[in-house]
Amino acid sequence: MSTKNLAGQHVVVVGGSSGIGKAVAAQALAAGARVTIASRSAEKLAAAAGELGDVATAVVDVTDEESVRALFAPIESLDHLVVCPGDMANGSVYEVSAESIRACLDTKLVGQLLSVRHAGKKLTPEGSIVLLAGAGGYKPFAELSVTAAANVGIGAMGRSLALELAPIRVNVVVAGLIDTPLWDFIPESDRAAFFEHTAKTTPVGRIGQPADVAASVIHLLENTFVSGALVHVDGGALL
Repeated sequence: MSTKNLAGQHVVVVGGSSGIGKAVAAQALAAGARVTIASRSAEKLAAAAGELGDVATAVVDVTDEESVRALFAPIESLDHLVVCPGDMANGSVYEVSAESIRACLDTKLVGQLLSVRHAGKKLTPEGSIVLLAGAGGYKPFAELSVTAAANVGIGAMGRSLALELAPIRVNVVVAGLIDTPLWDFIPESDRAAFFEHTAKTTPVGRIGQPADVAASVIHLLENTFVSGALVHVDGGALL
């Protein structure tokens, strides 16, 4: 049951048209917030809005500063910013392309920083920011060195921003293996086997769902005594 702790507050979710971002938007709406979702795809935004209901939508490319500036320009104020654009660069250090490297870092690191840059001064003093990172990097995997660097970088960036932007609170949620469209590049049968294997080796015995991560994000939006935190939502996978 929703506590409506975000009643009347404006939450902007960058990367809100699918996966974790869409789940955050749904839970923020249930908590009484006014929600704006933004992402690259107008088509996905329209589909998400049709599913979520009363949300505002905006197209944004977080790797393009002018696009990010245009997203926040008409927004007079907001209470919370959640940034969760997804990207990965997979492959051996000898083979991963420079294009993939830059795309991953631009989306996950530069994109989150630009979002904070253009939203930060419009946040209310009691407001907060939640950045999303992935477990790769906190638990190393071969052939994910670029993604690992981006994820750890988000964690460090968030802790620094928590000092720089205080009293605005800044926290980072580190998601484990979550069943989102980010993994759709893997053929369905292989993806199912990967998920099953990971579930068996994870203490809670399953992989995560977007709602699992969204619940932690909402907690960080609501709890005014948490800042600079790095919250792992991974079913105990780091143990």
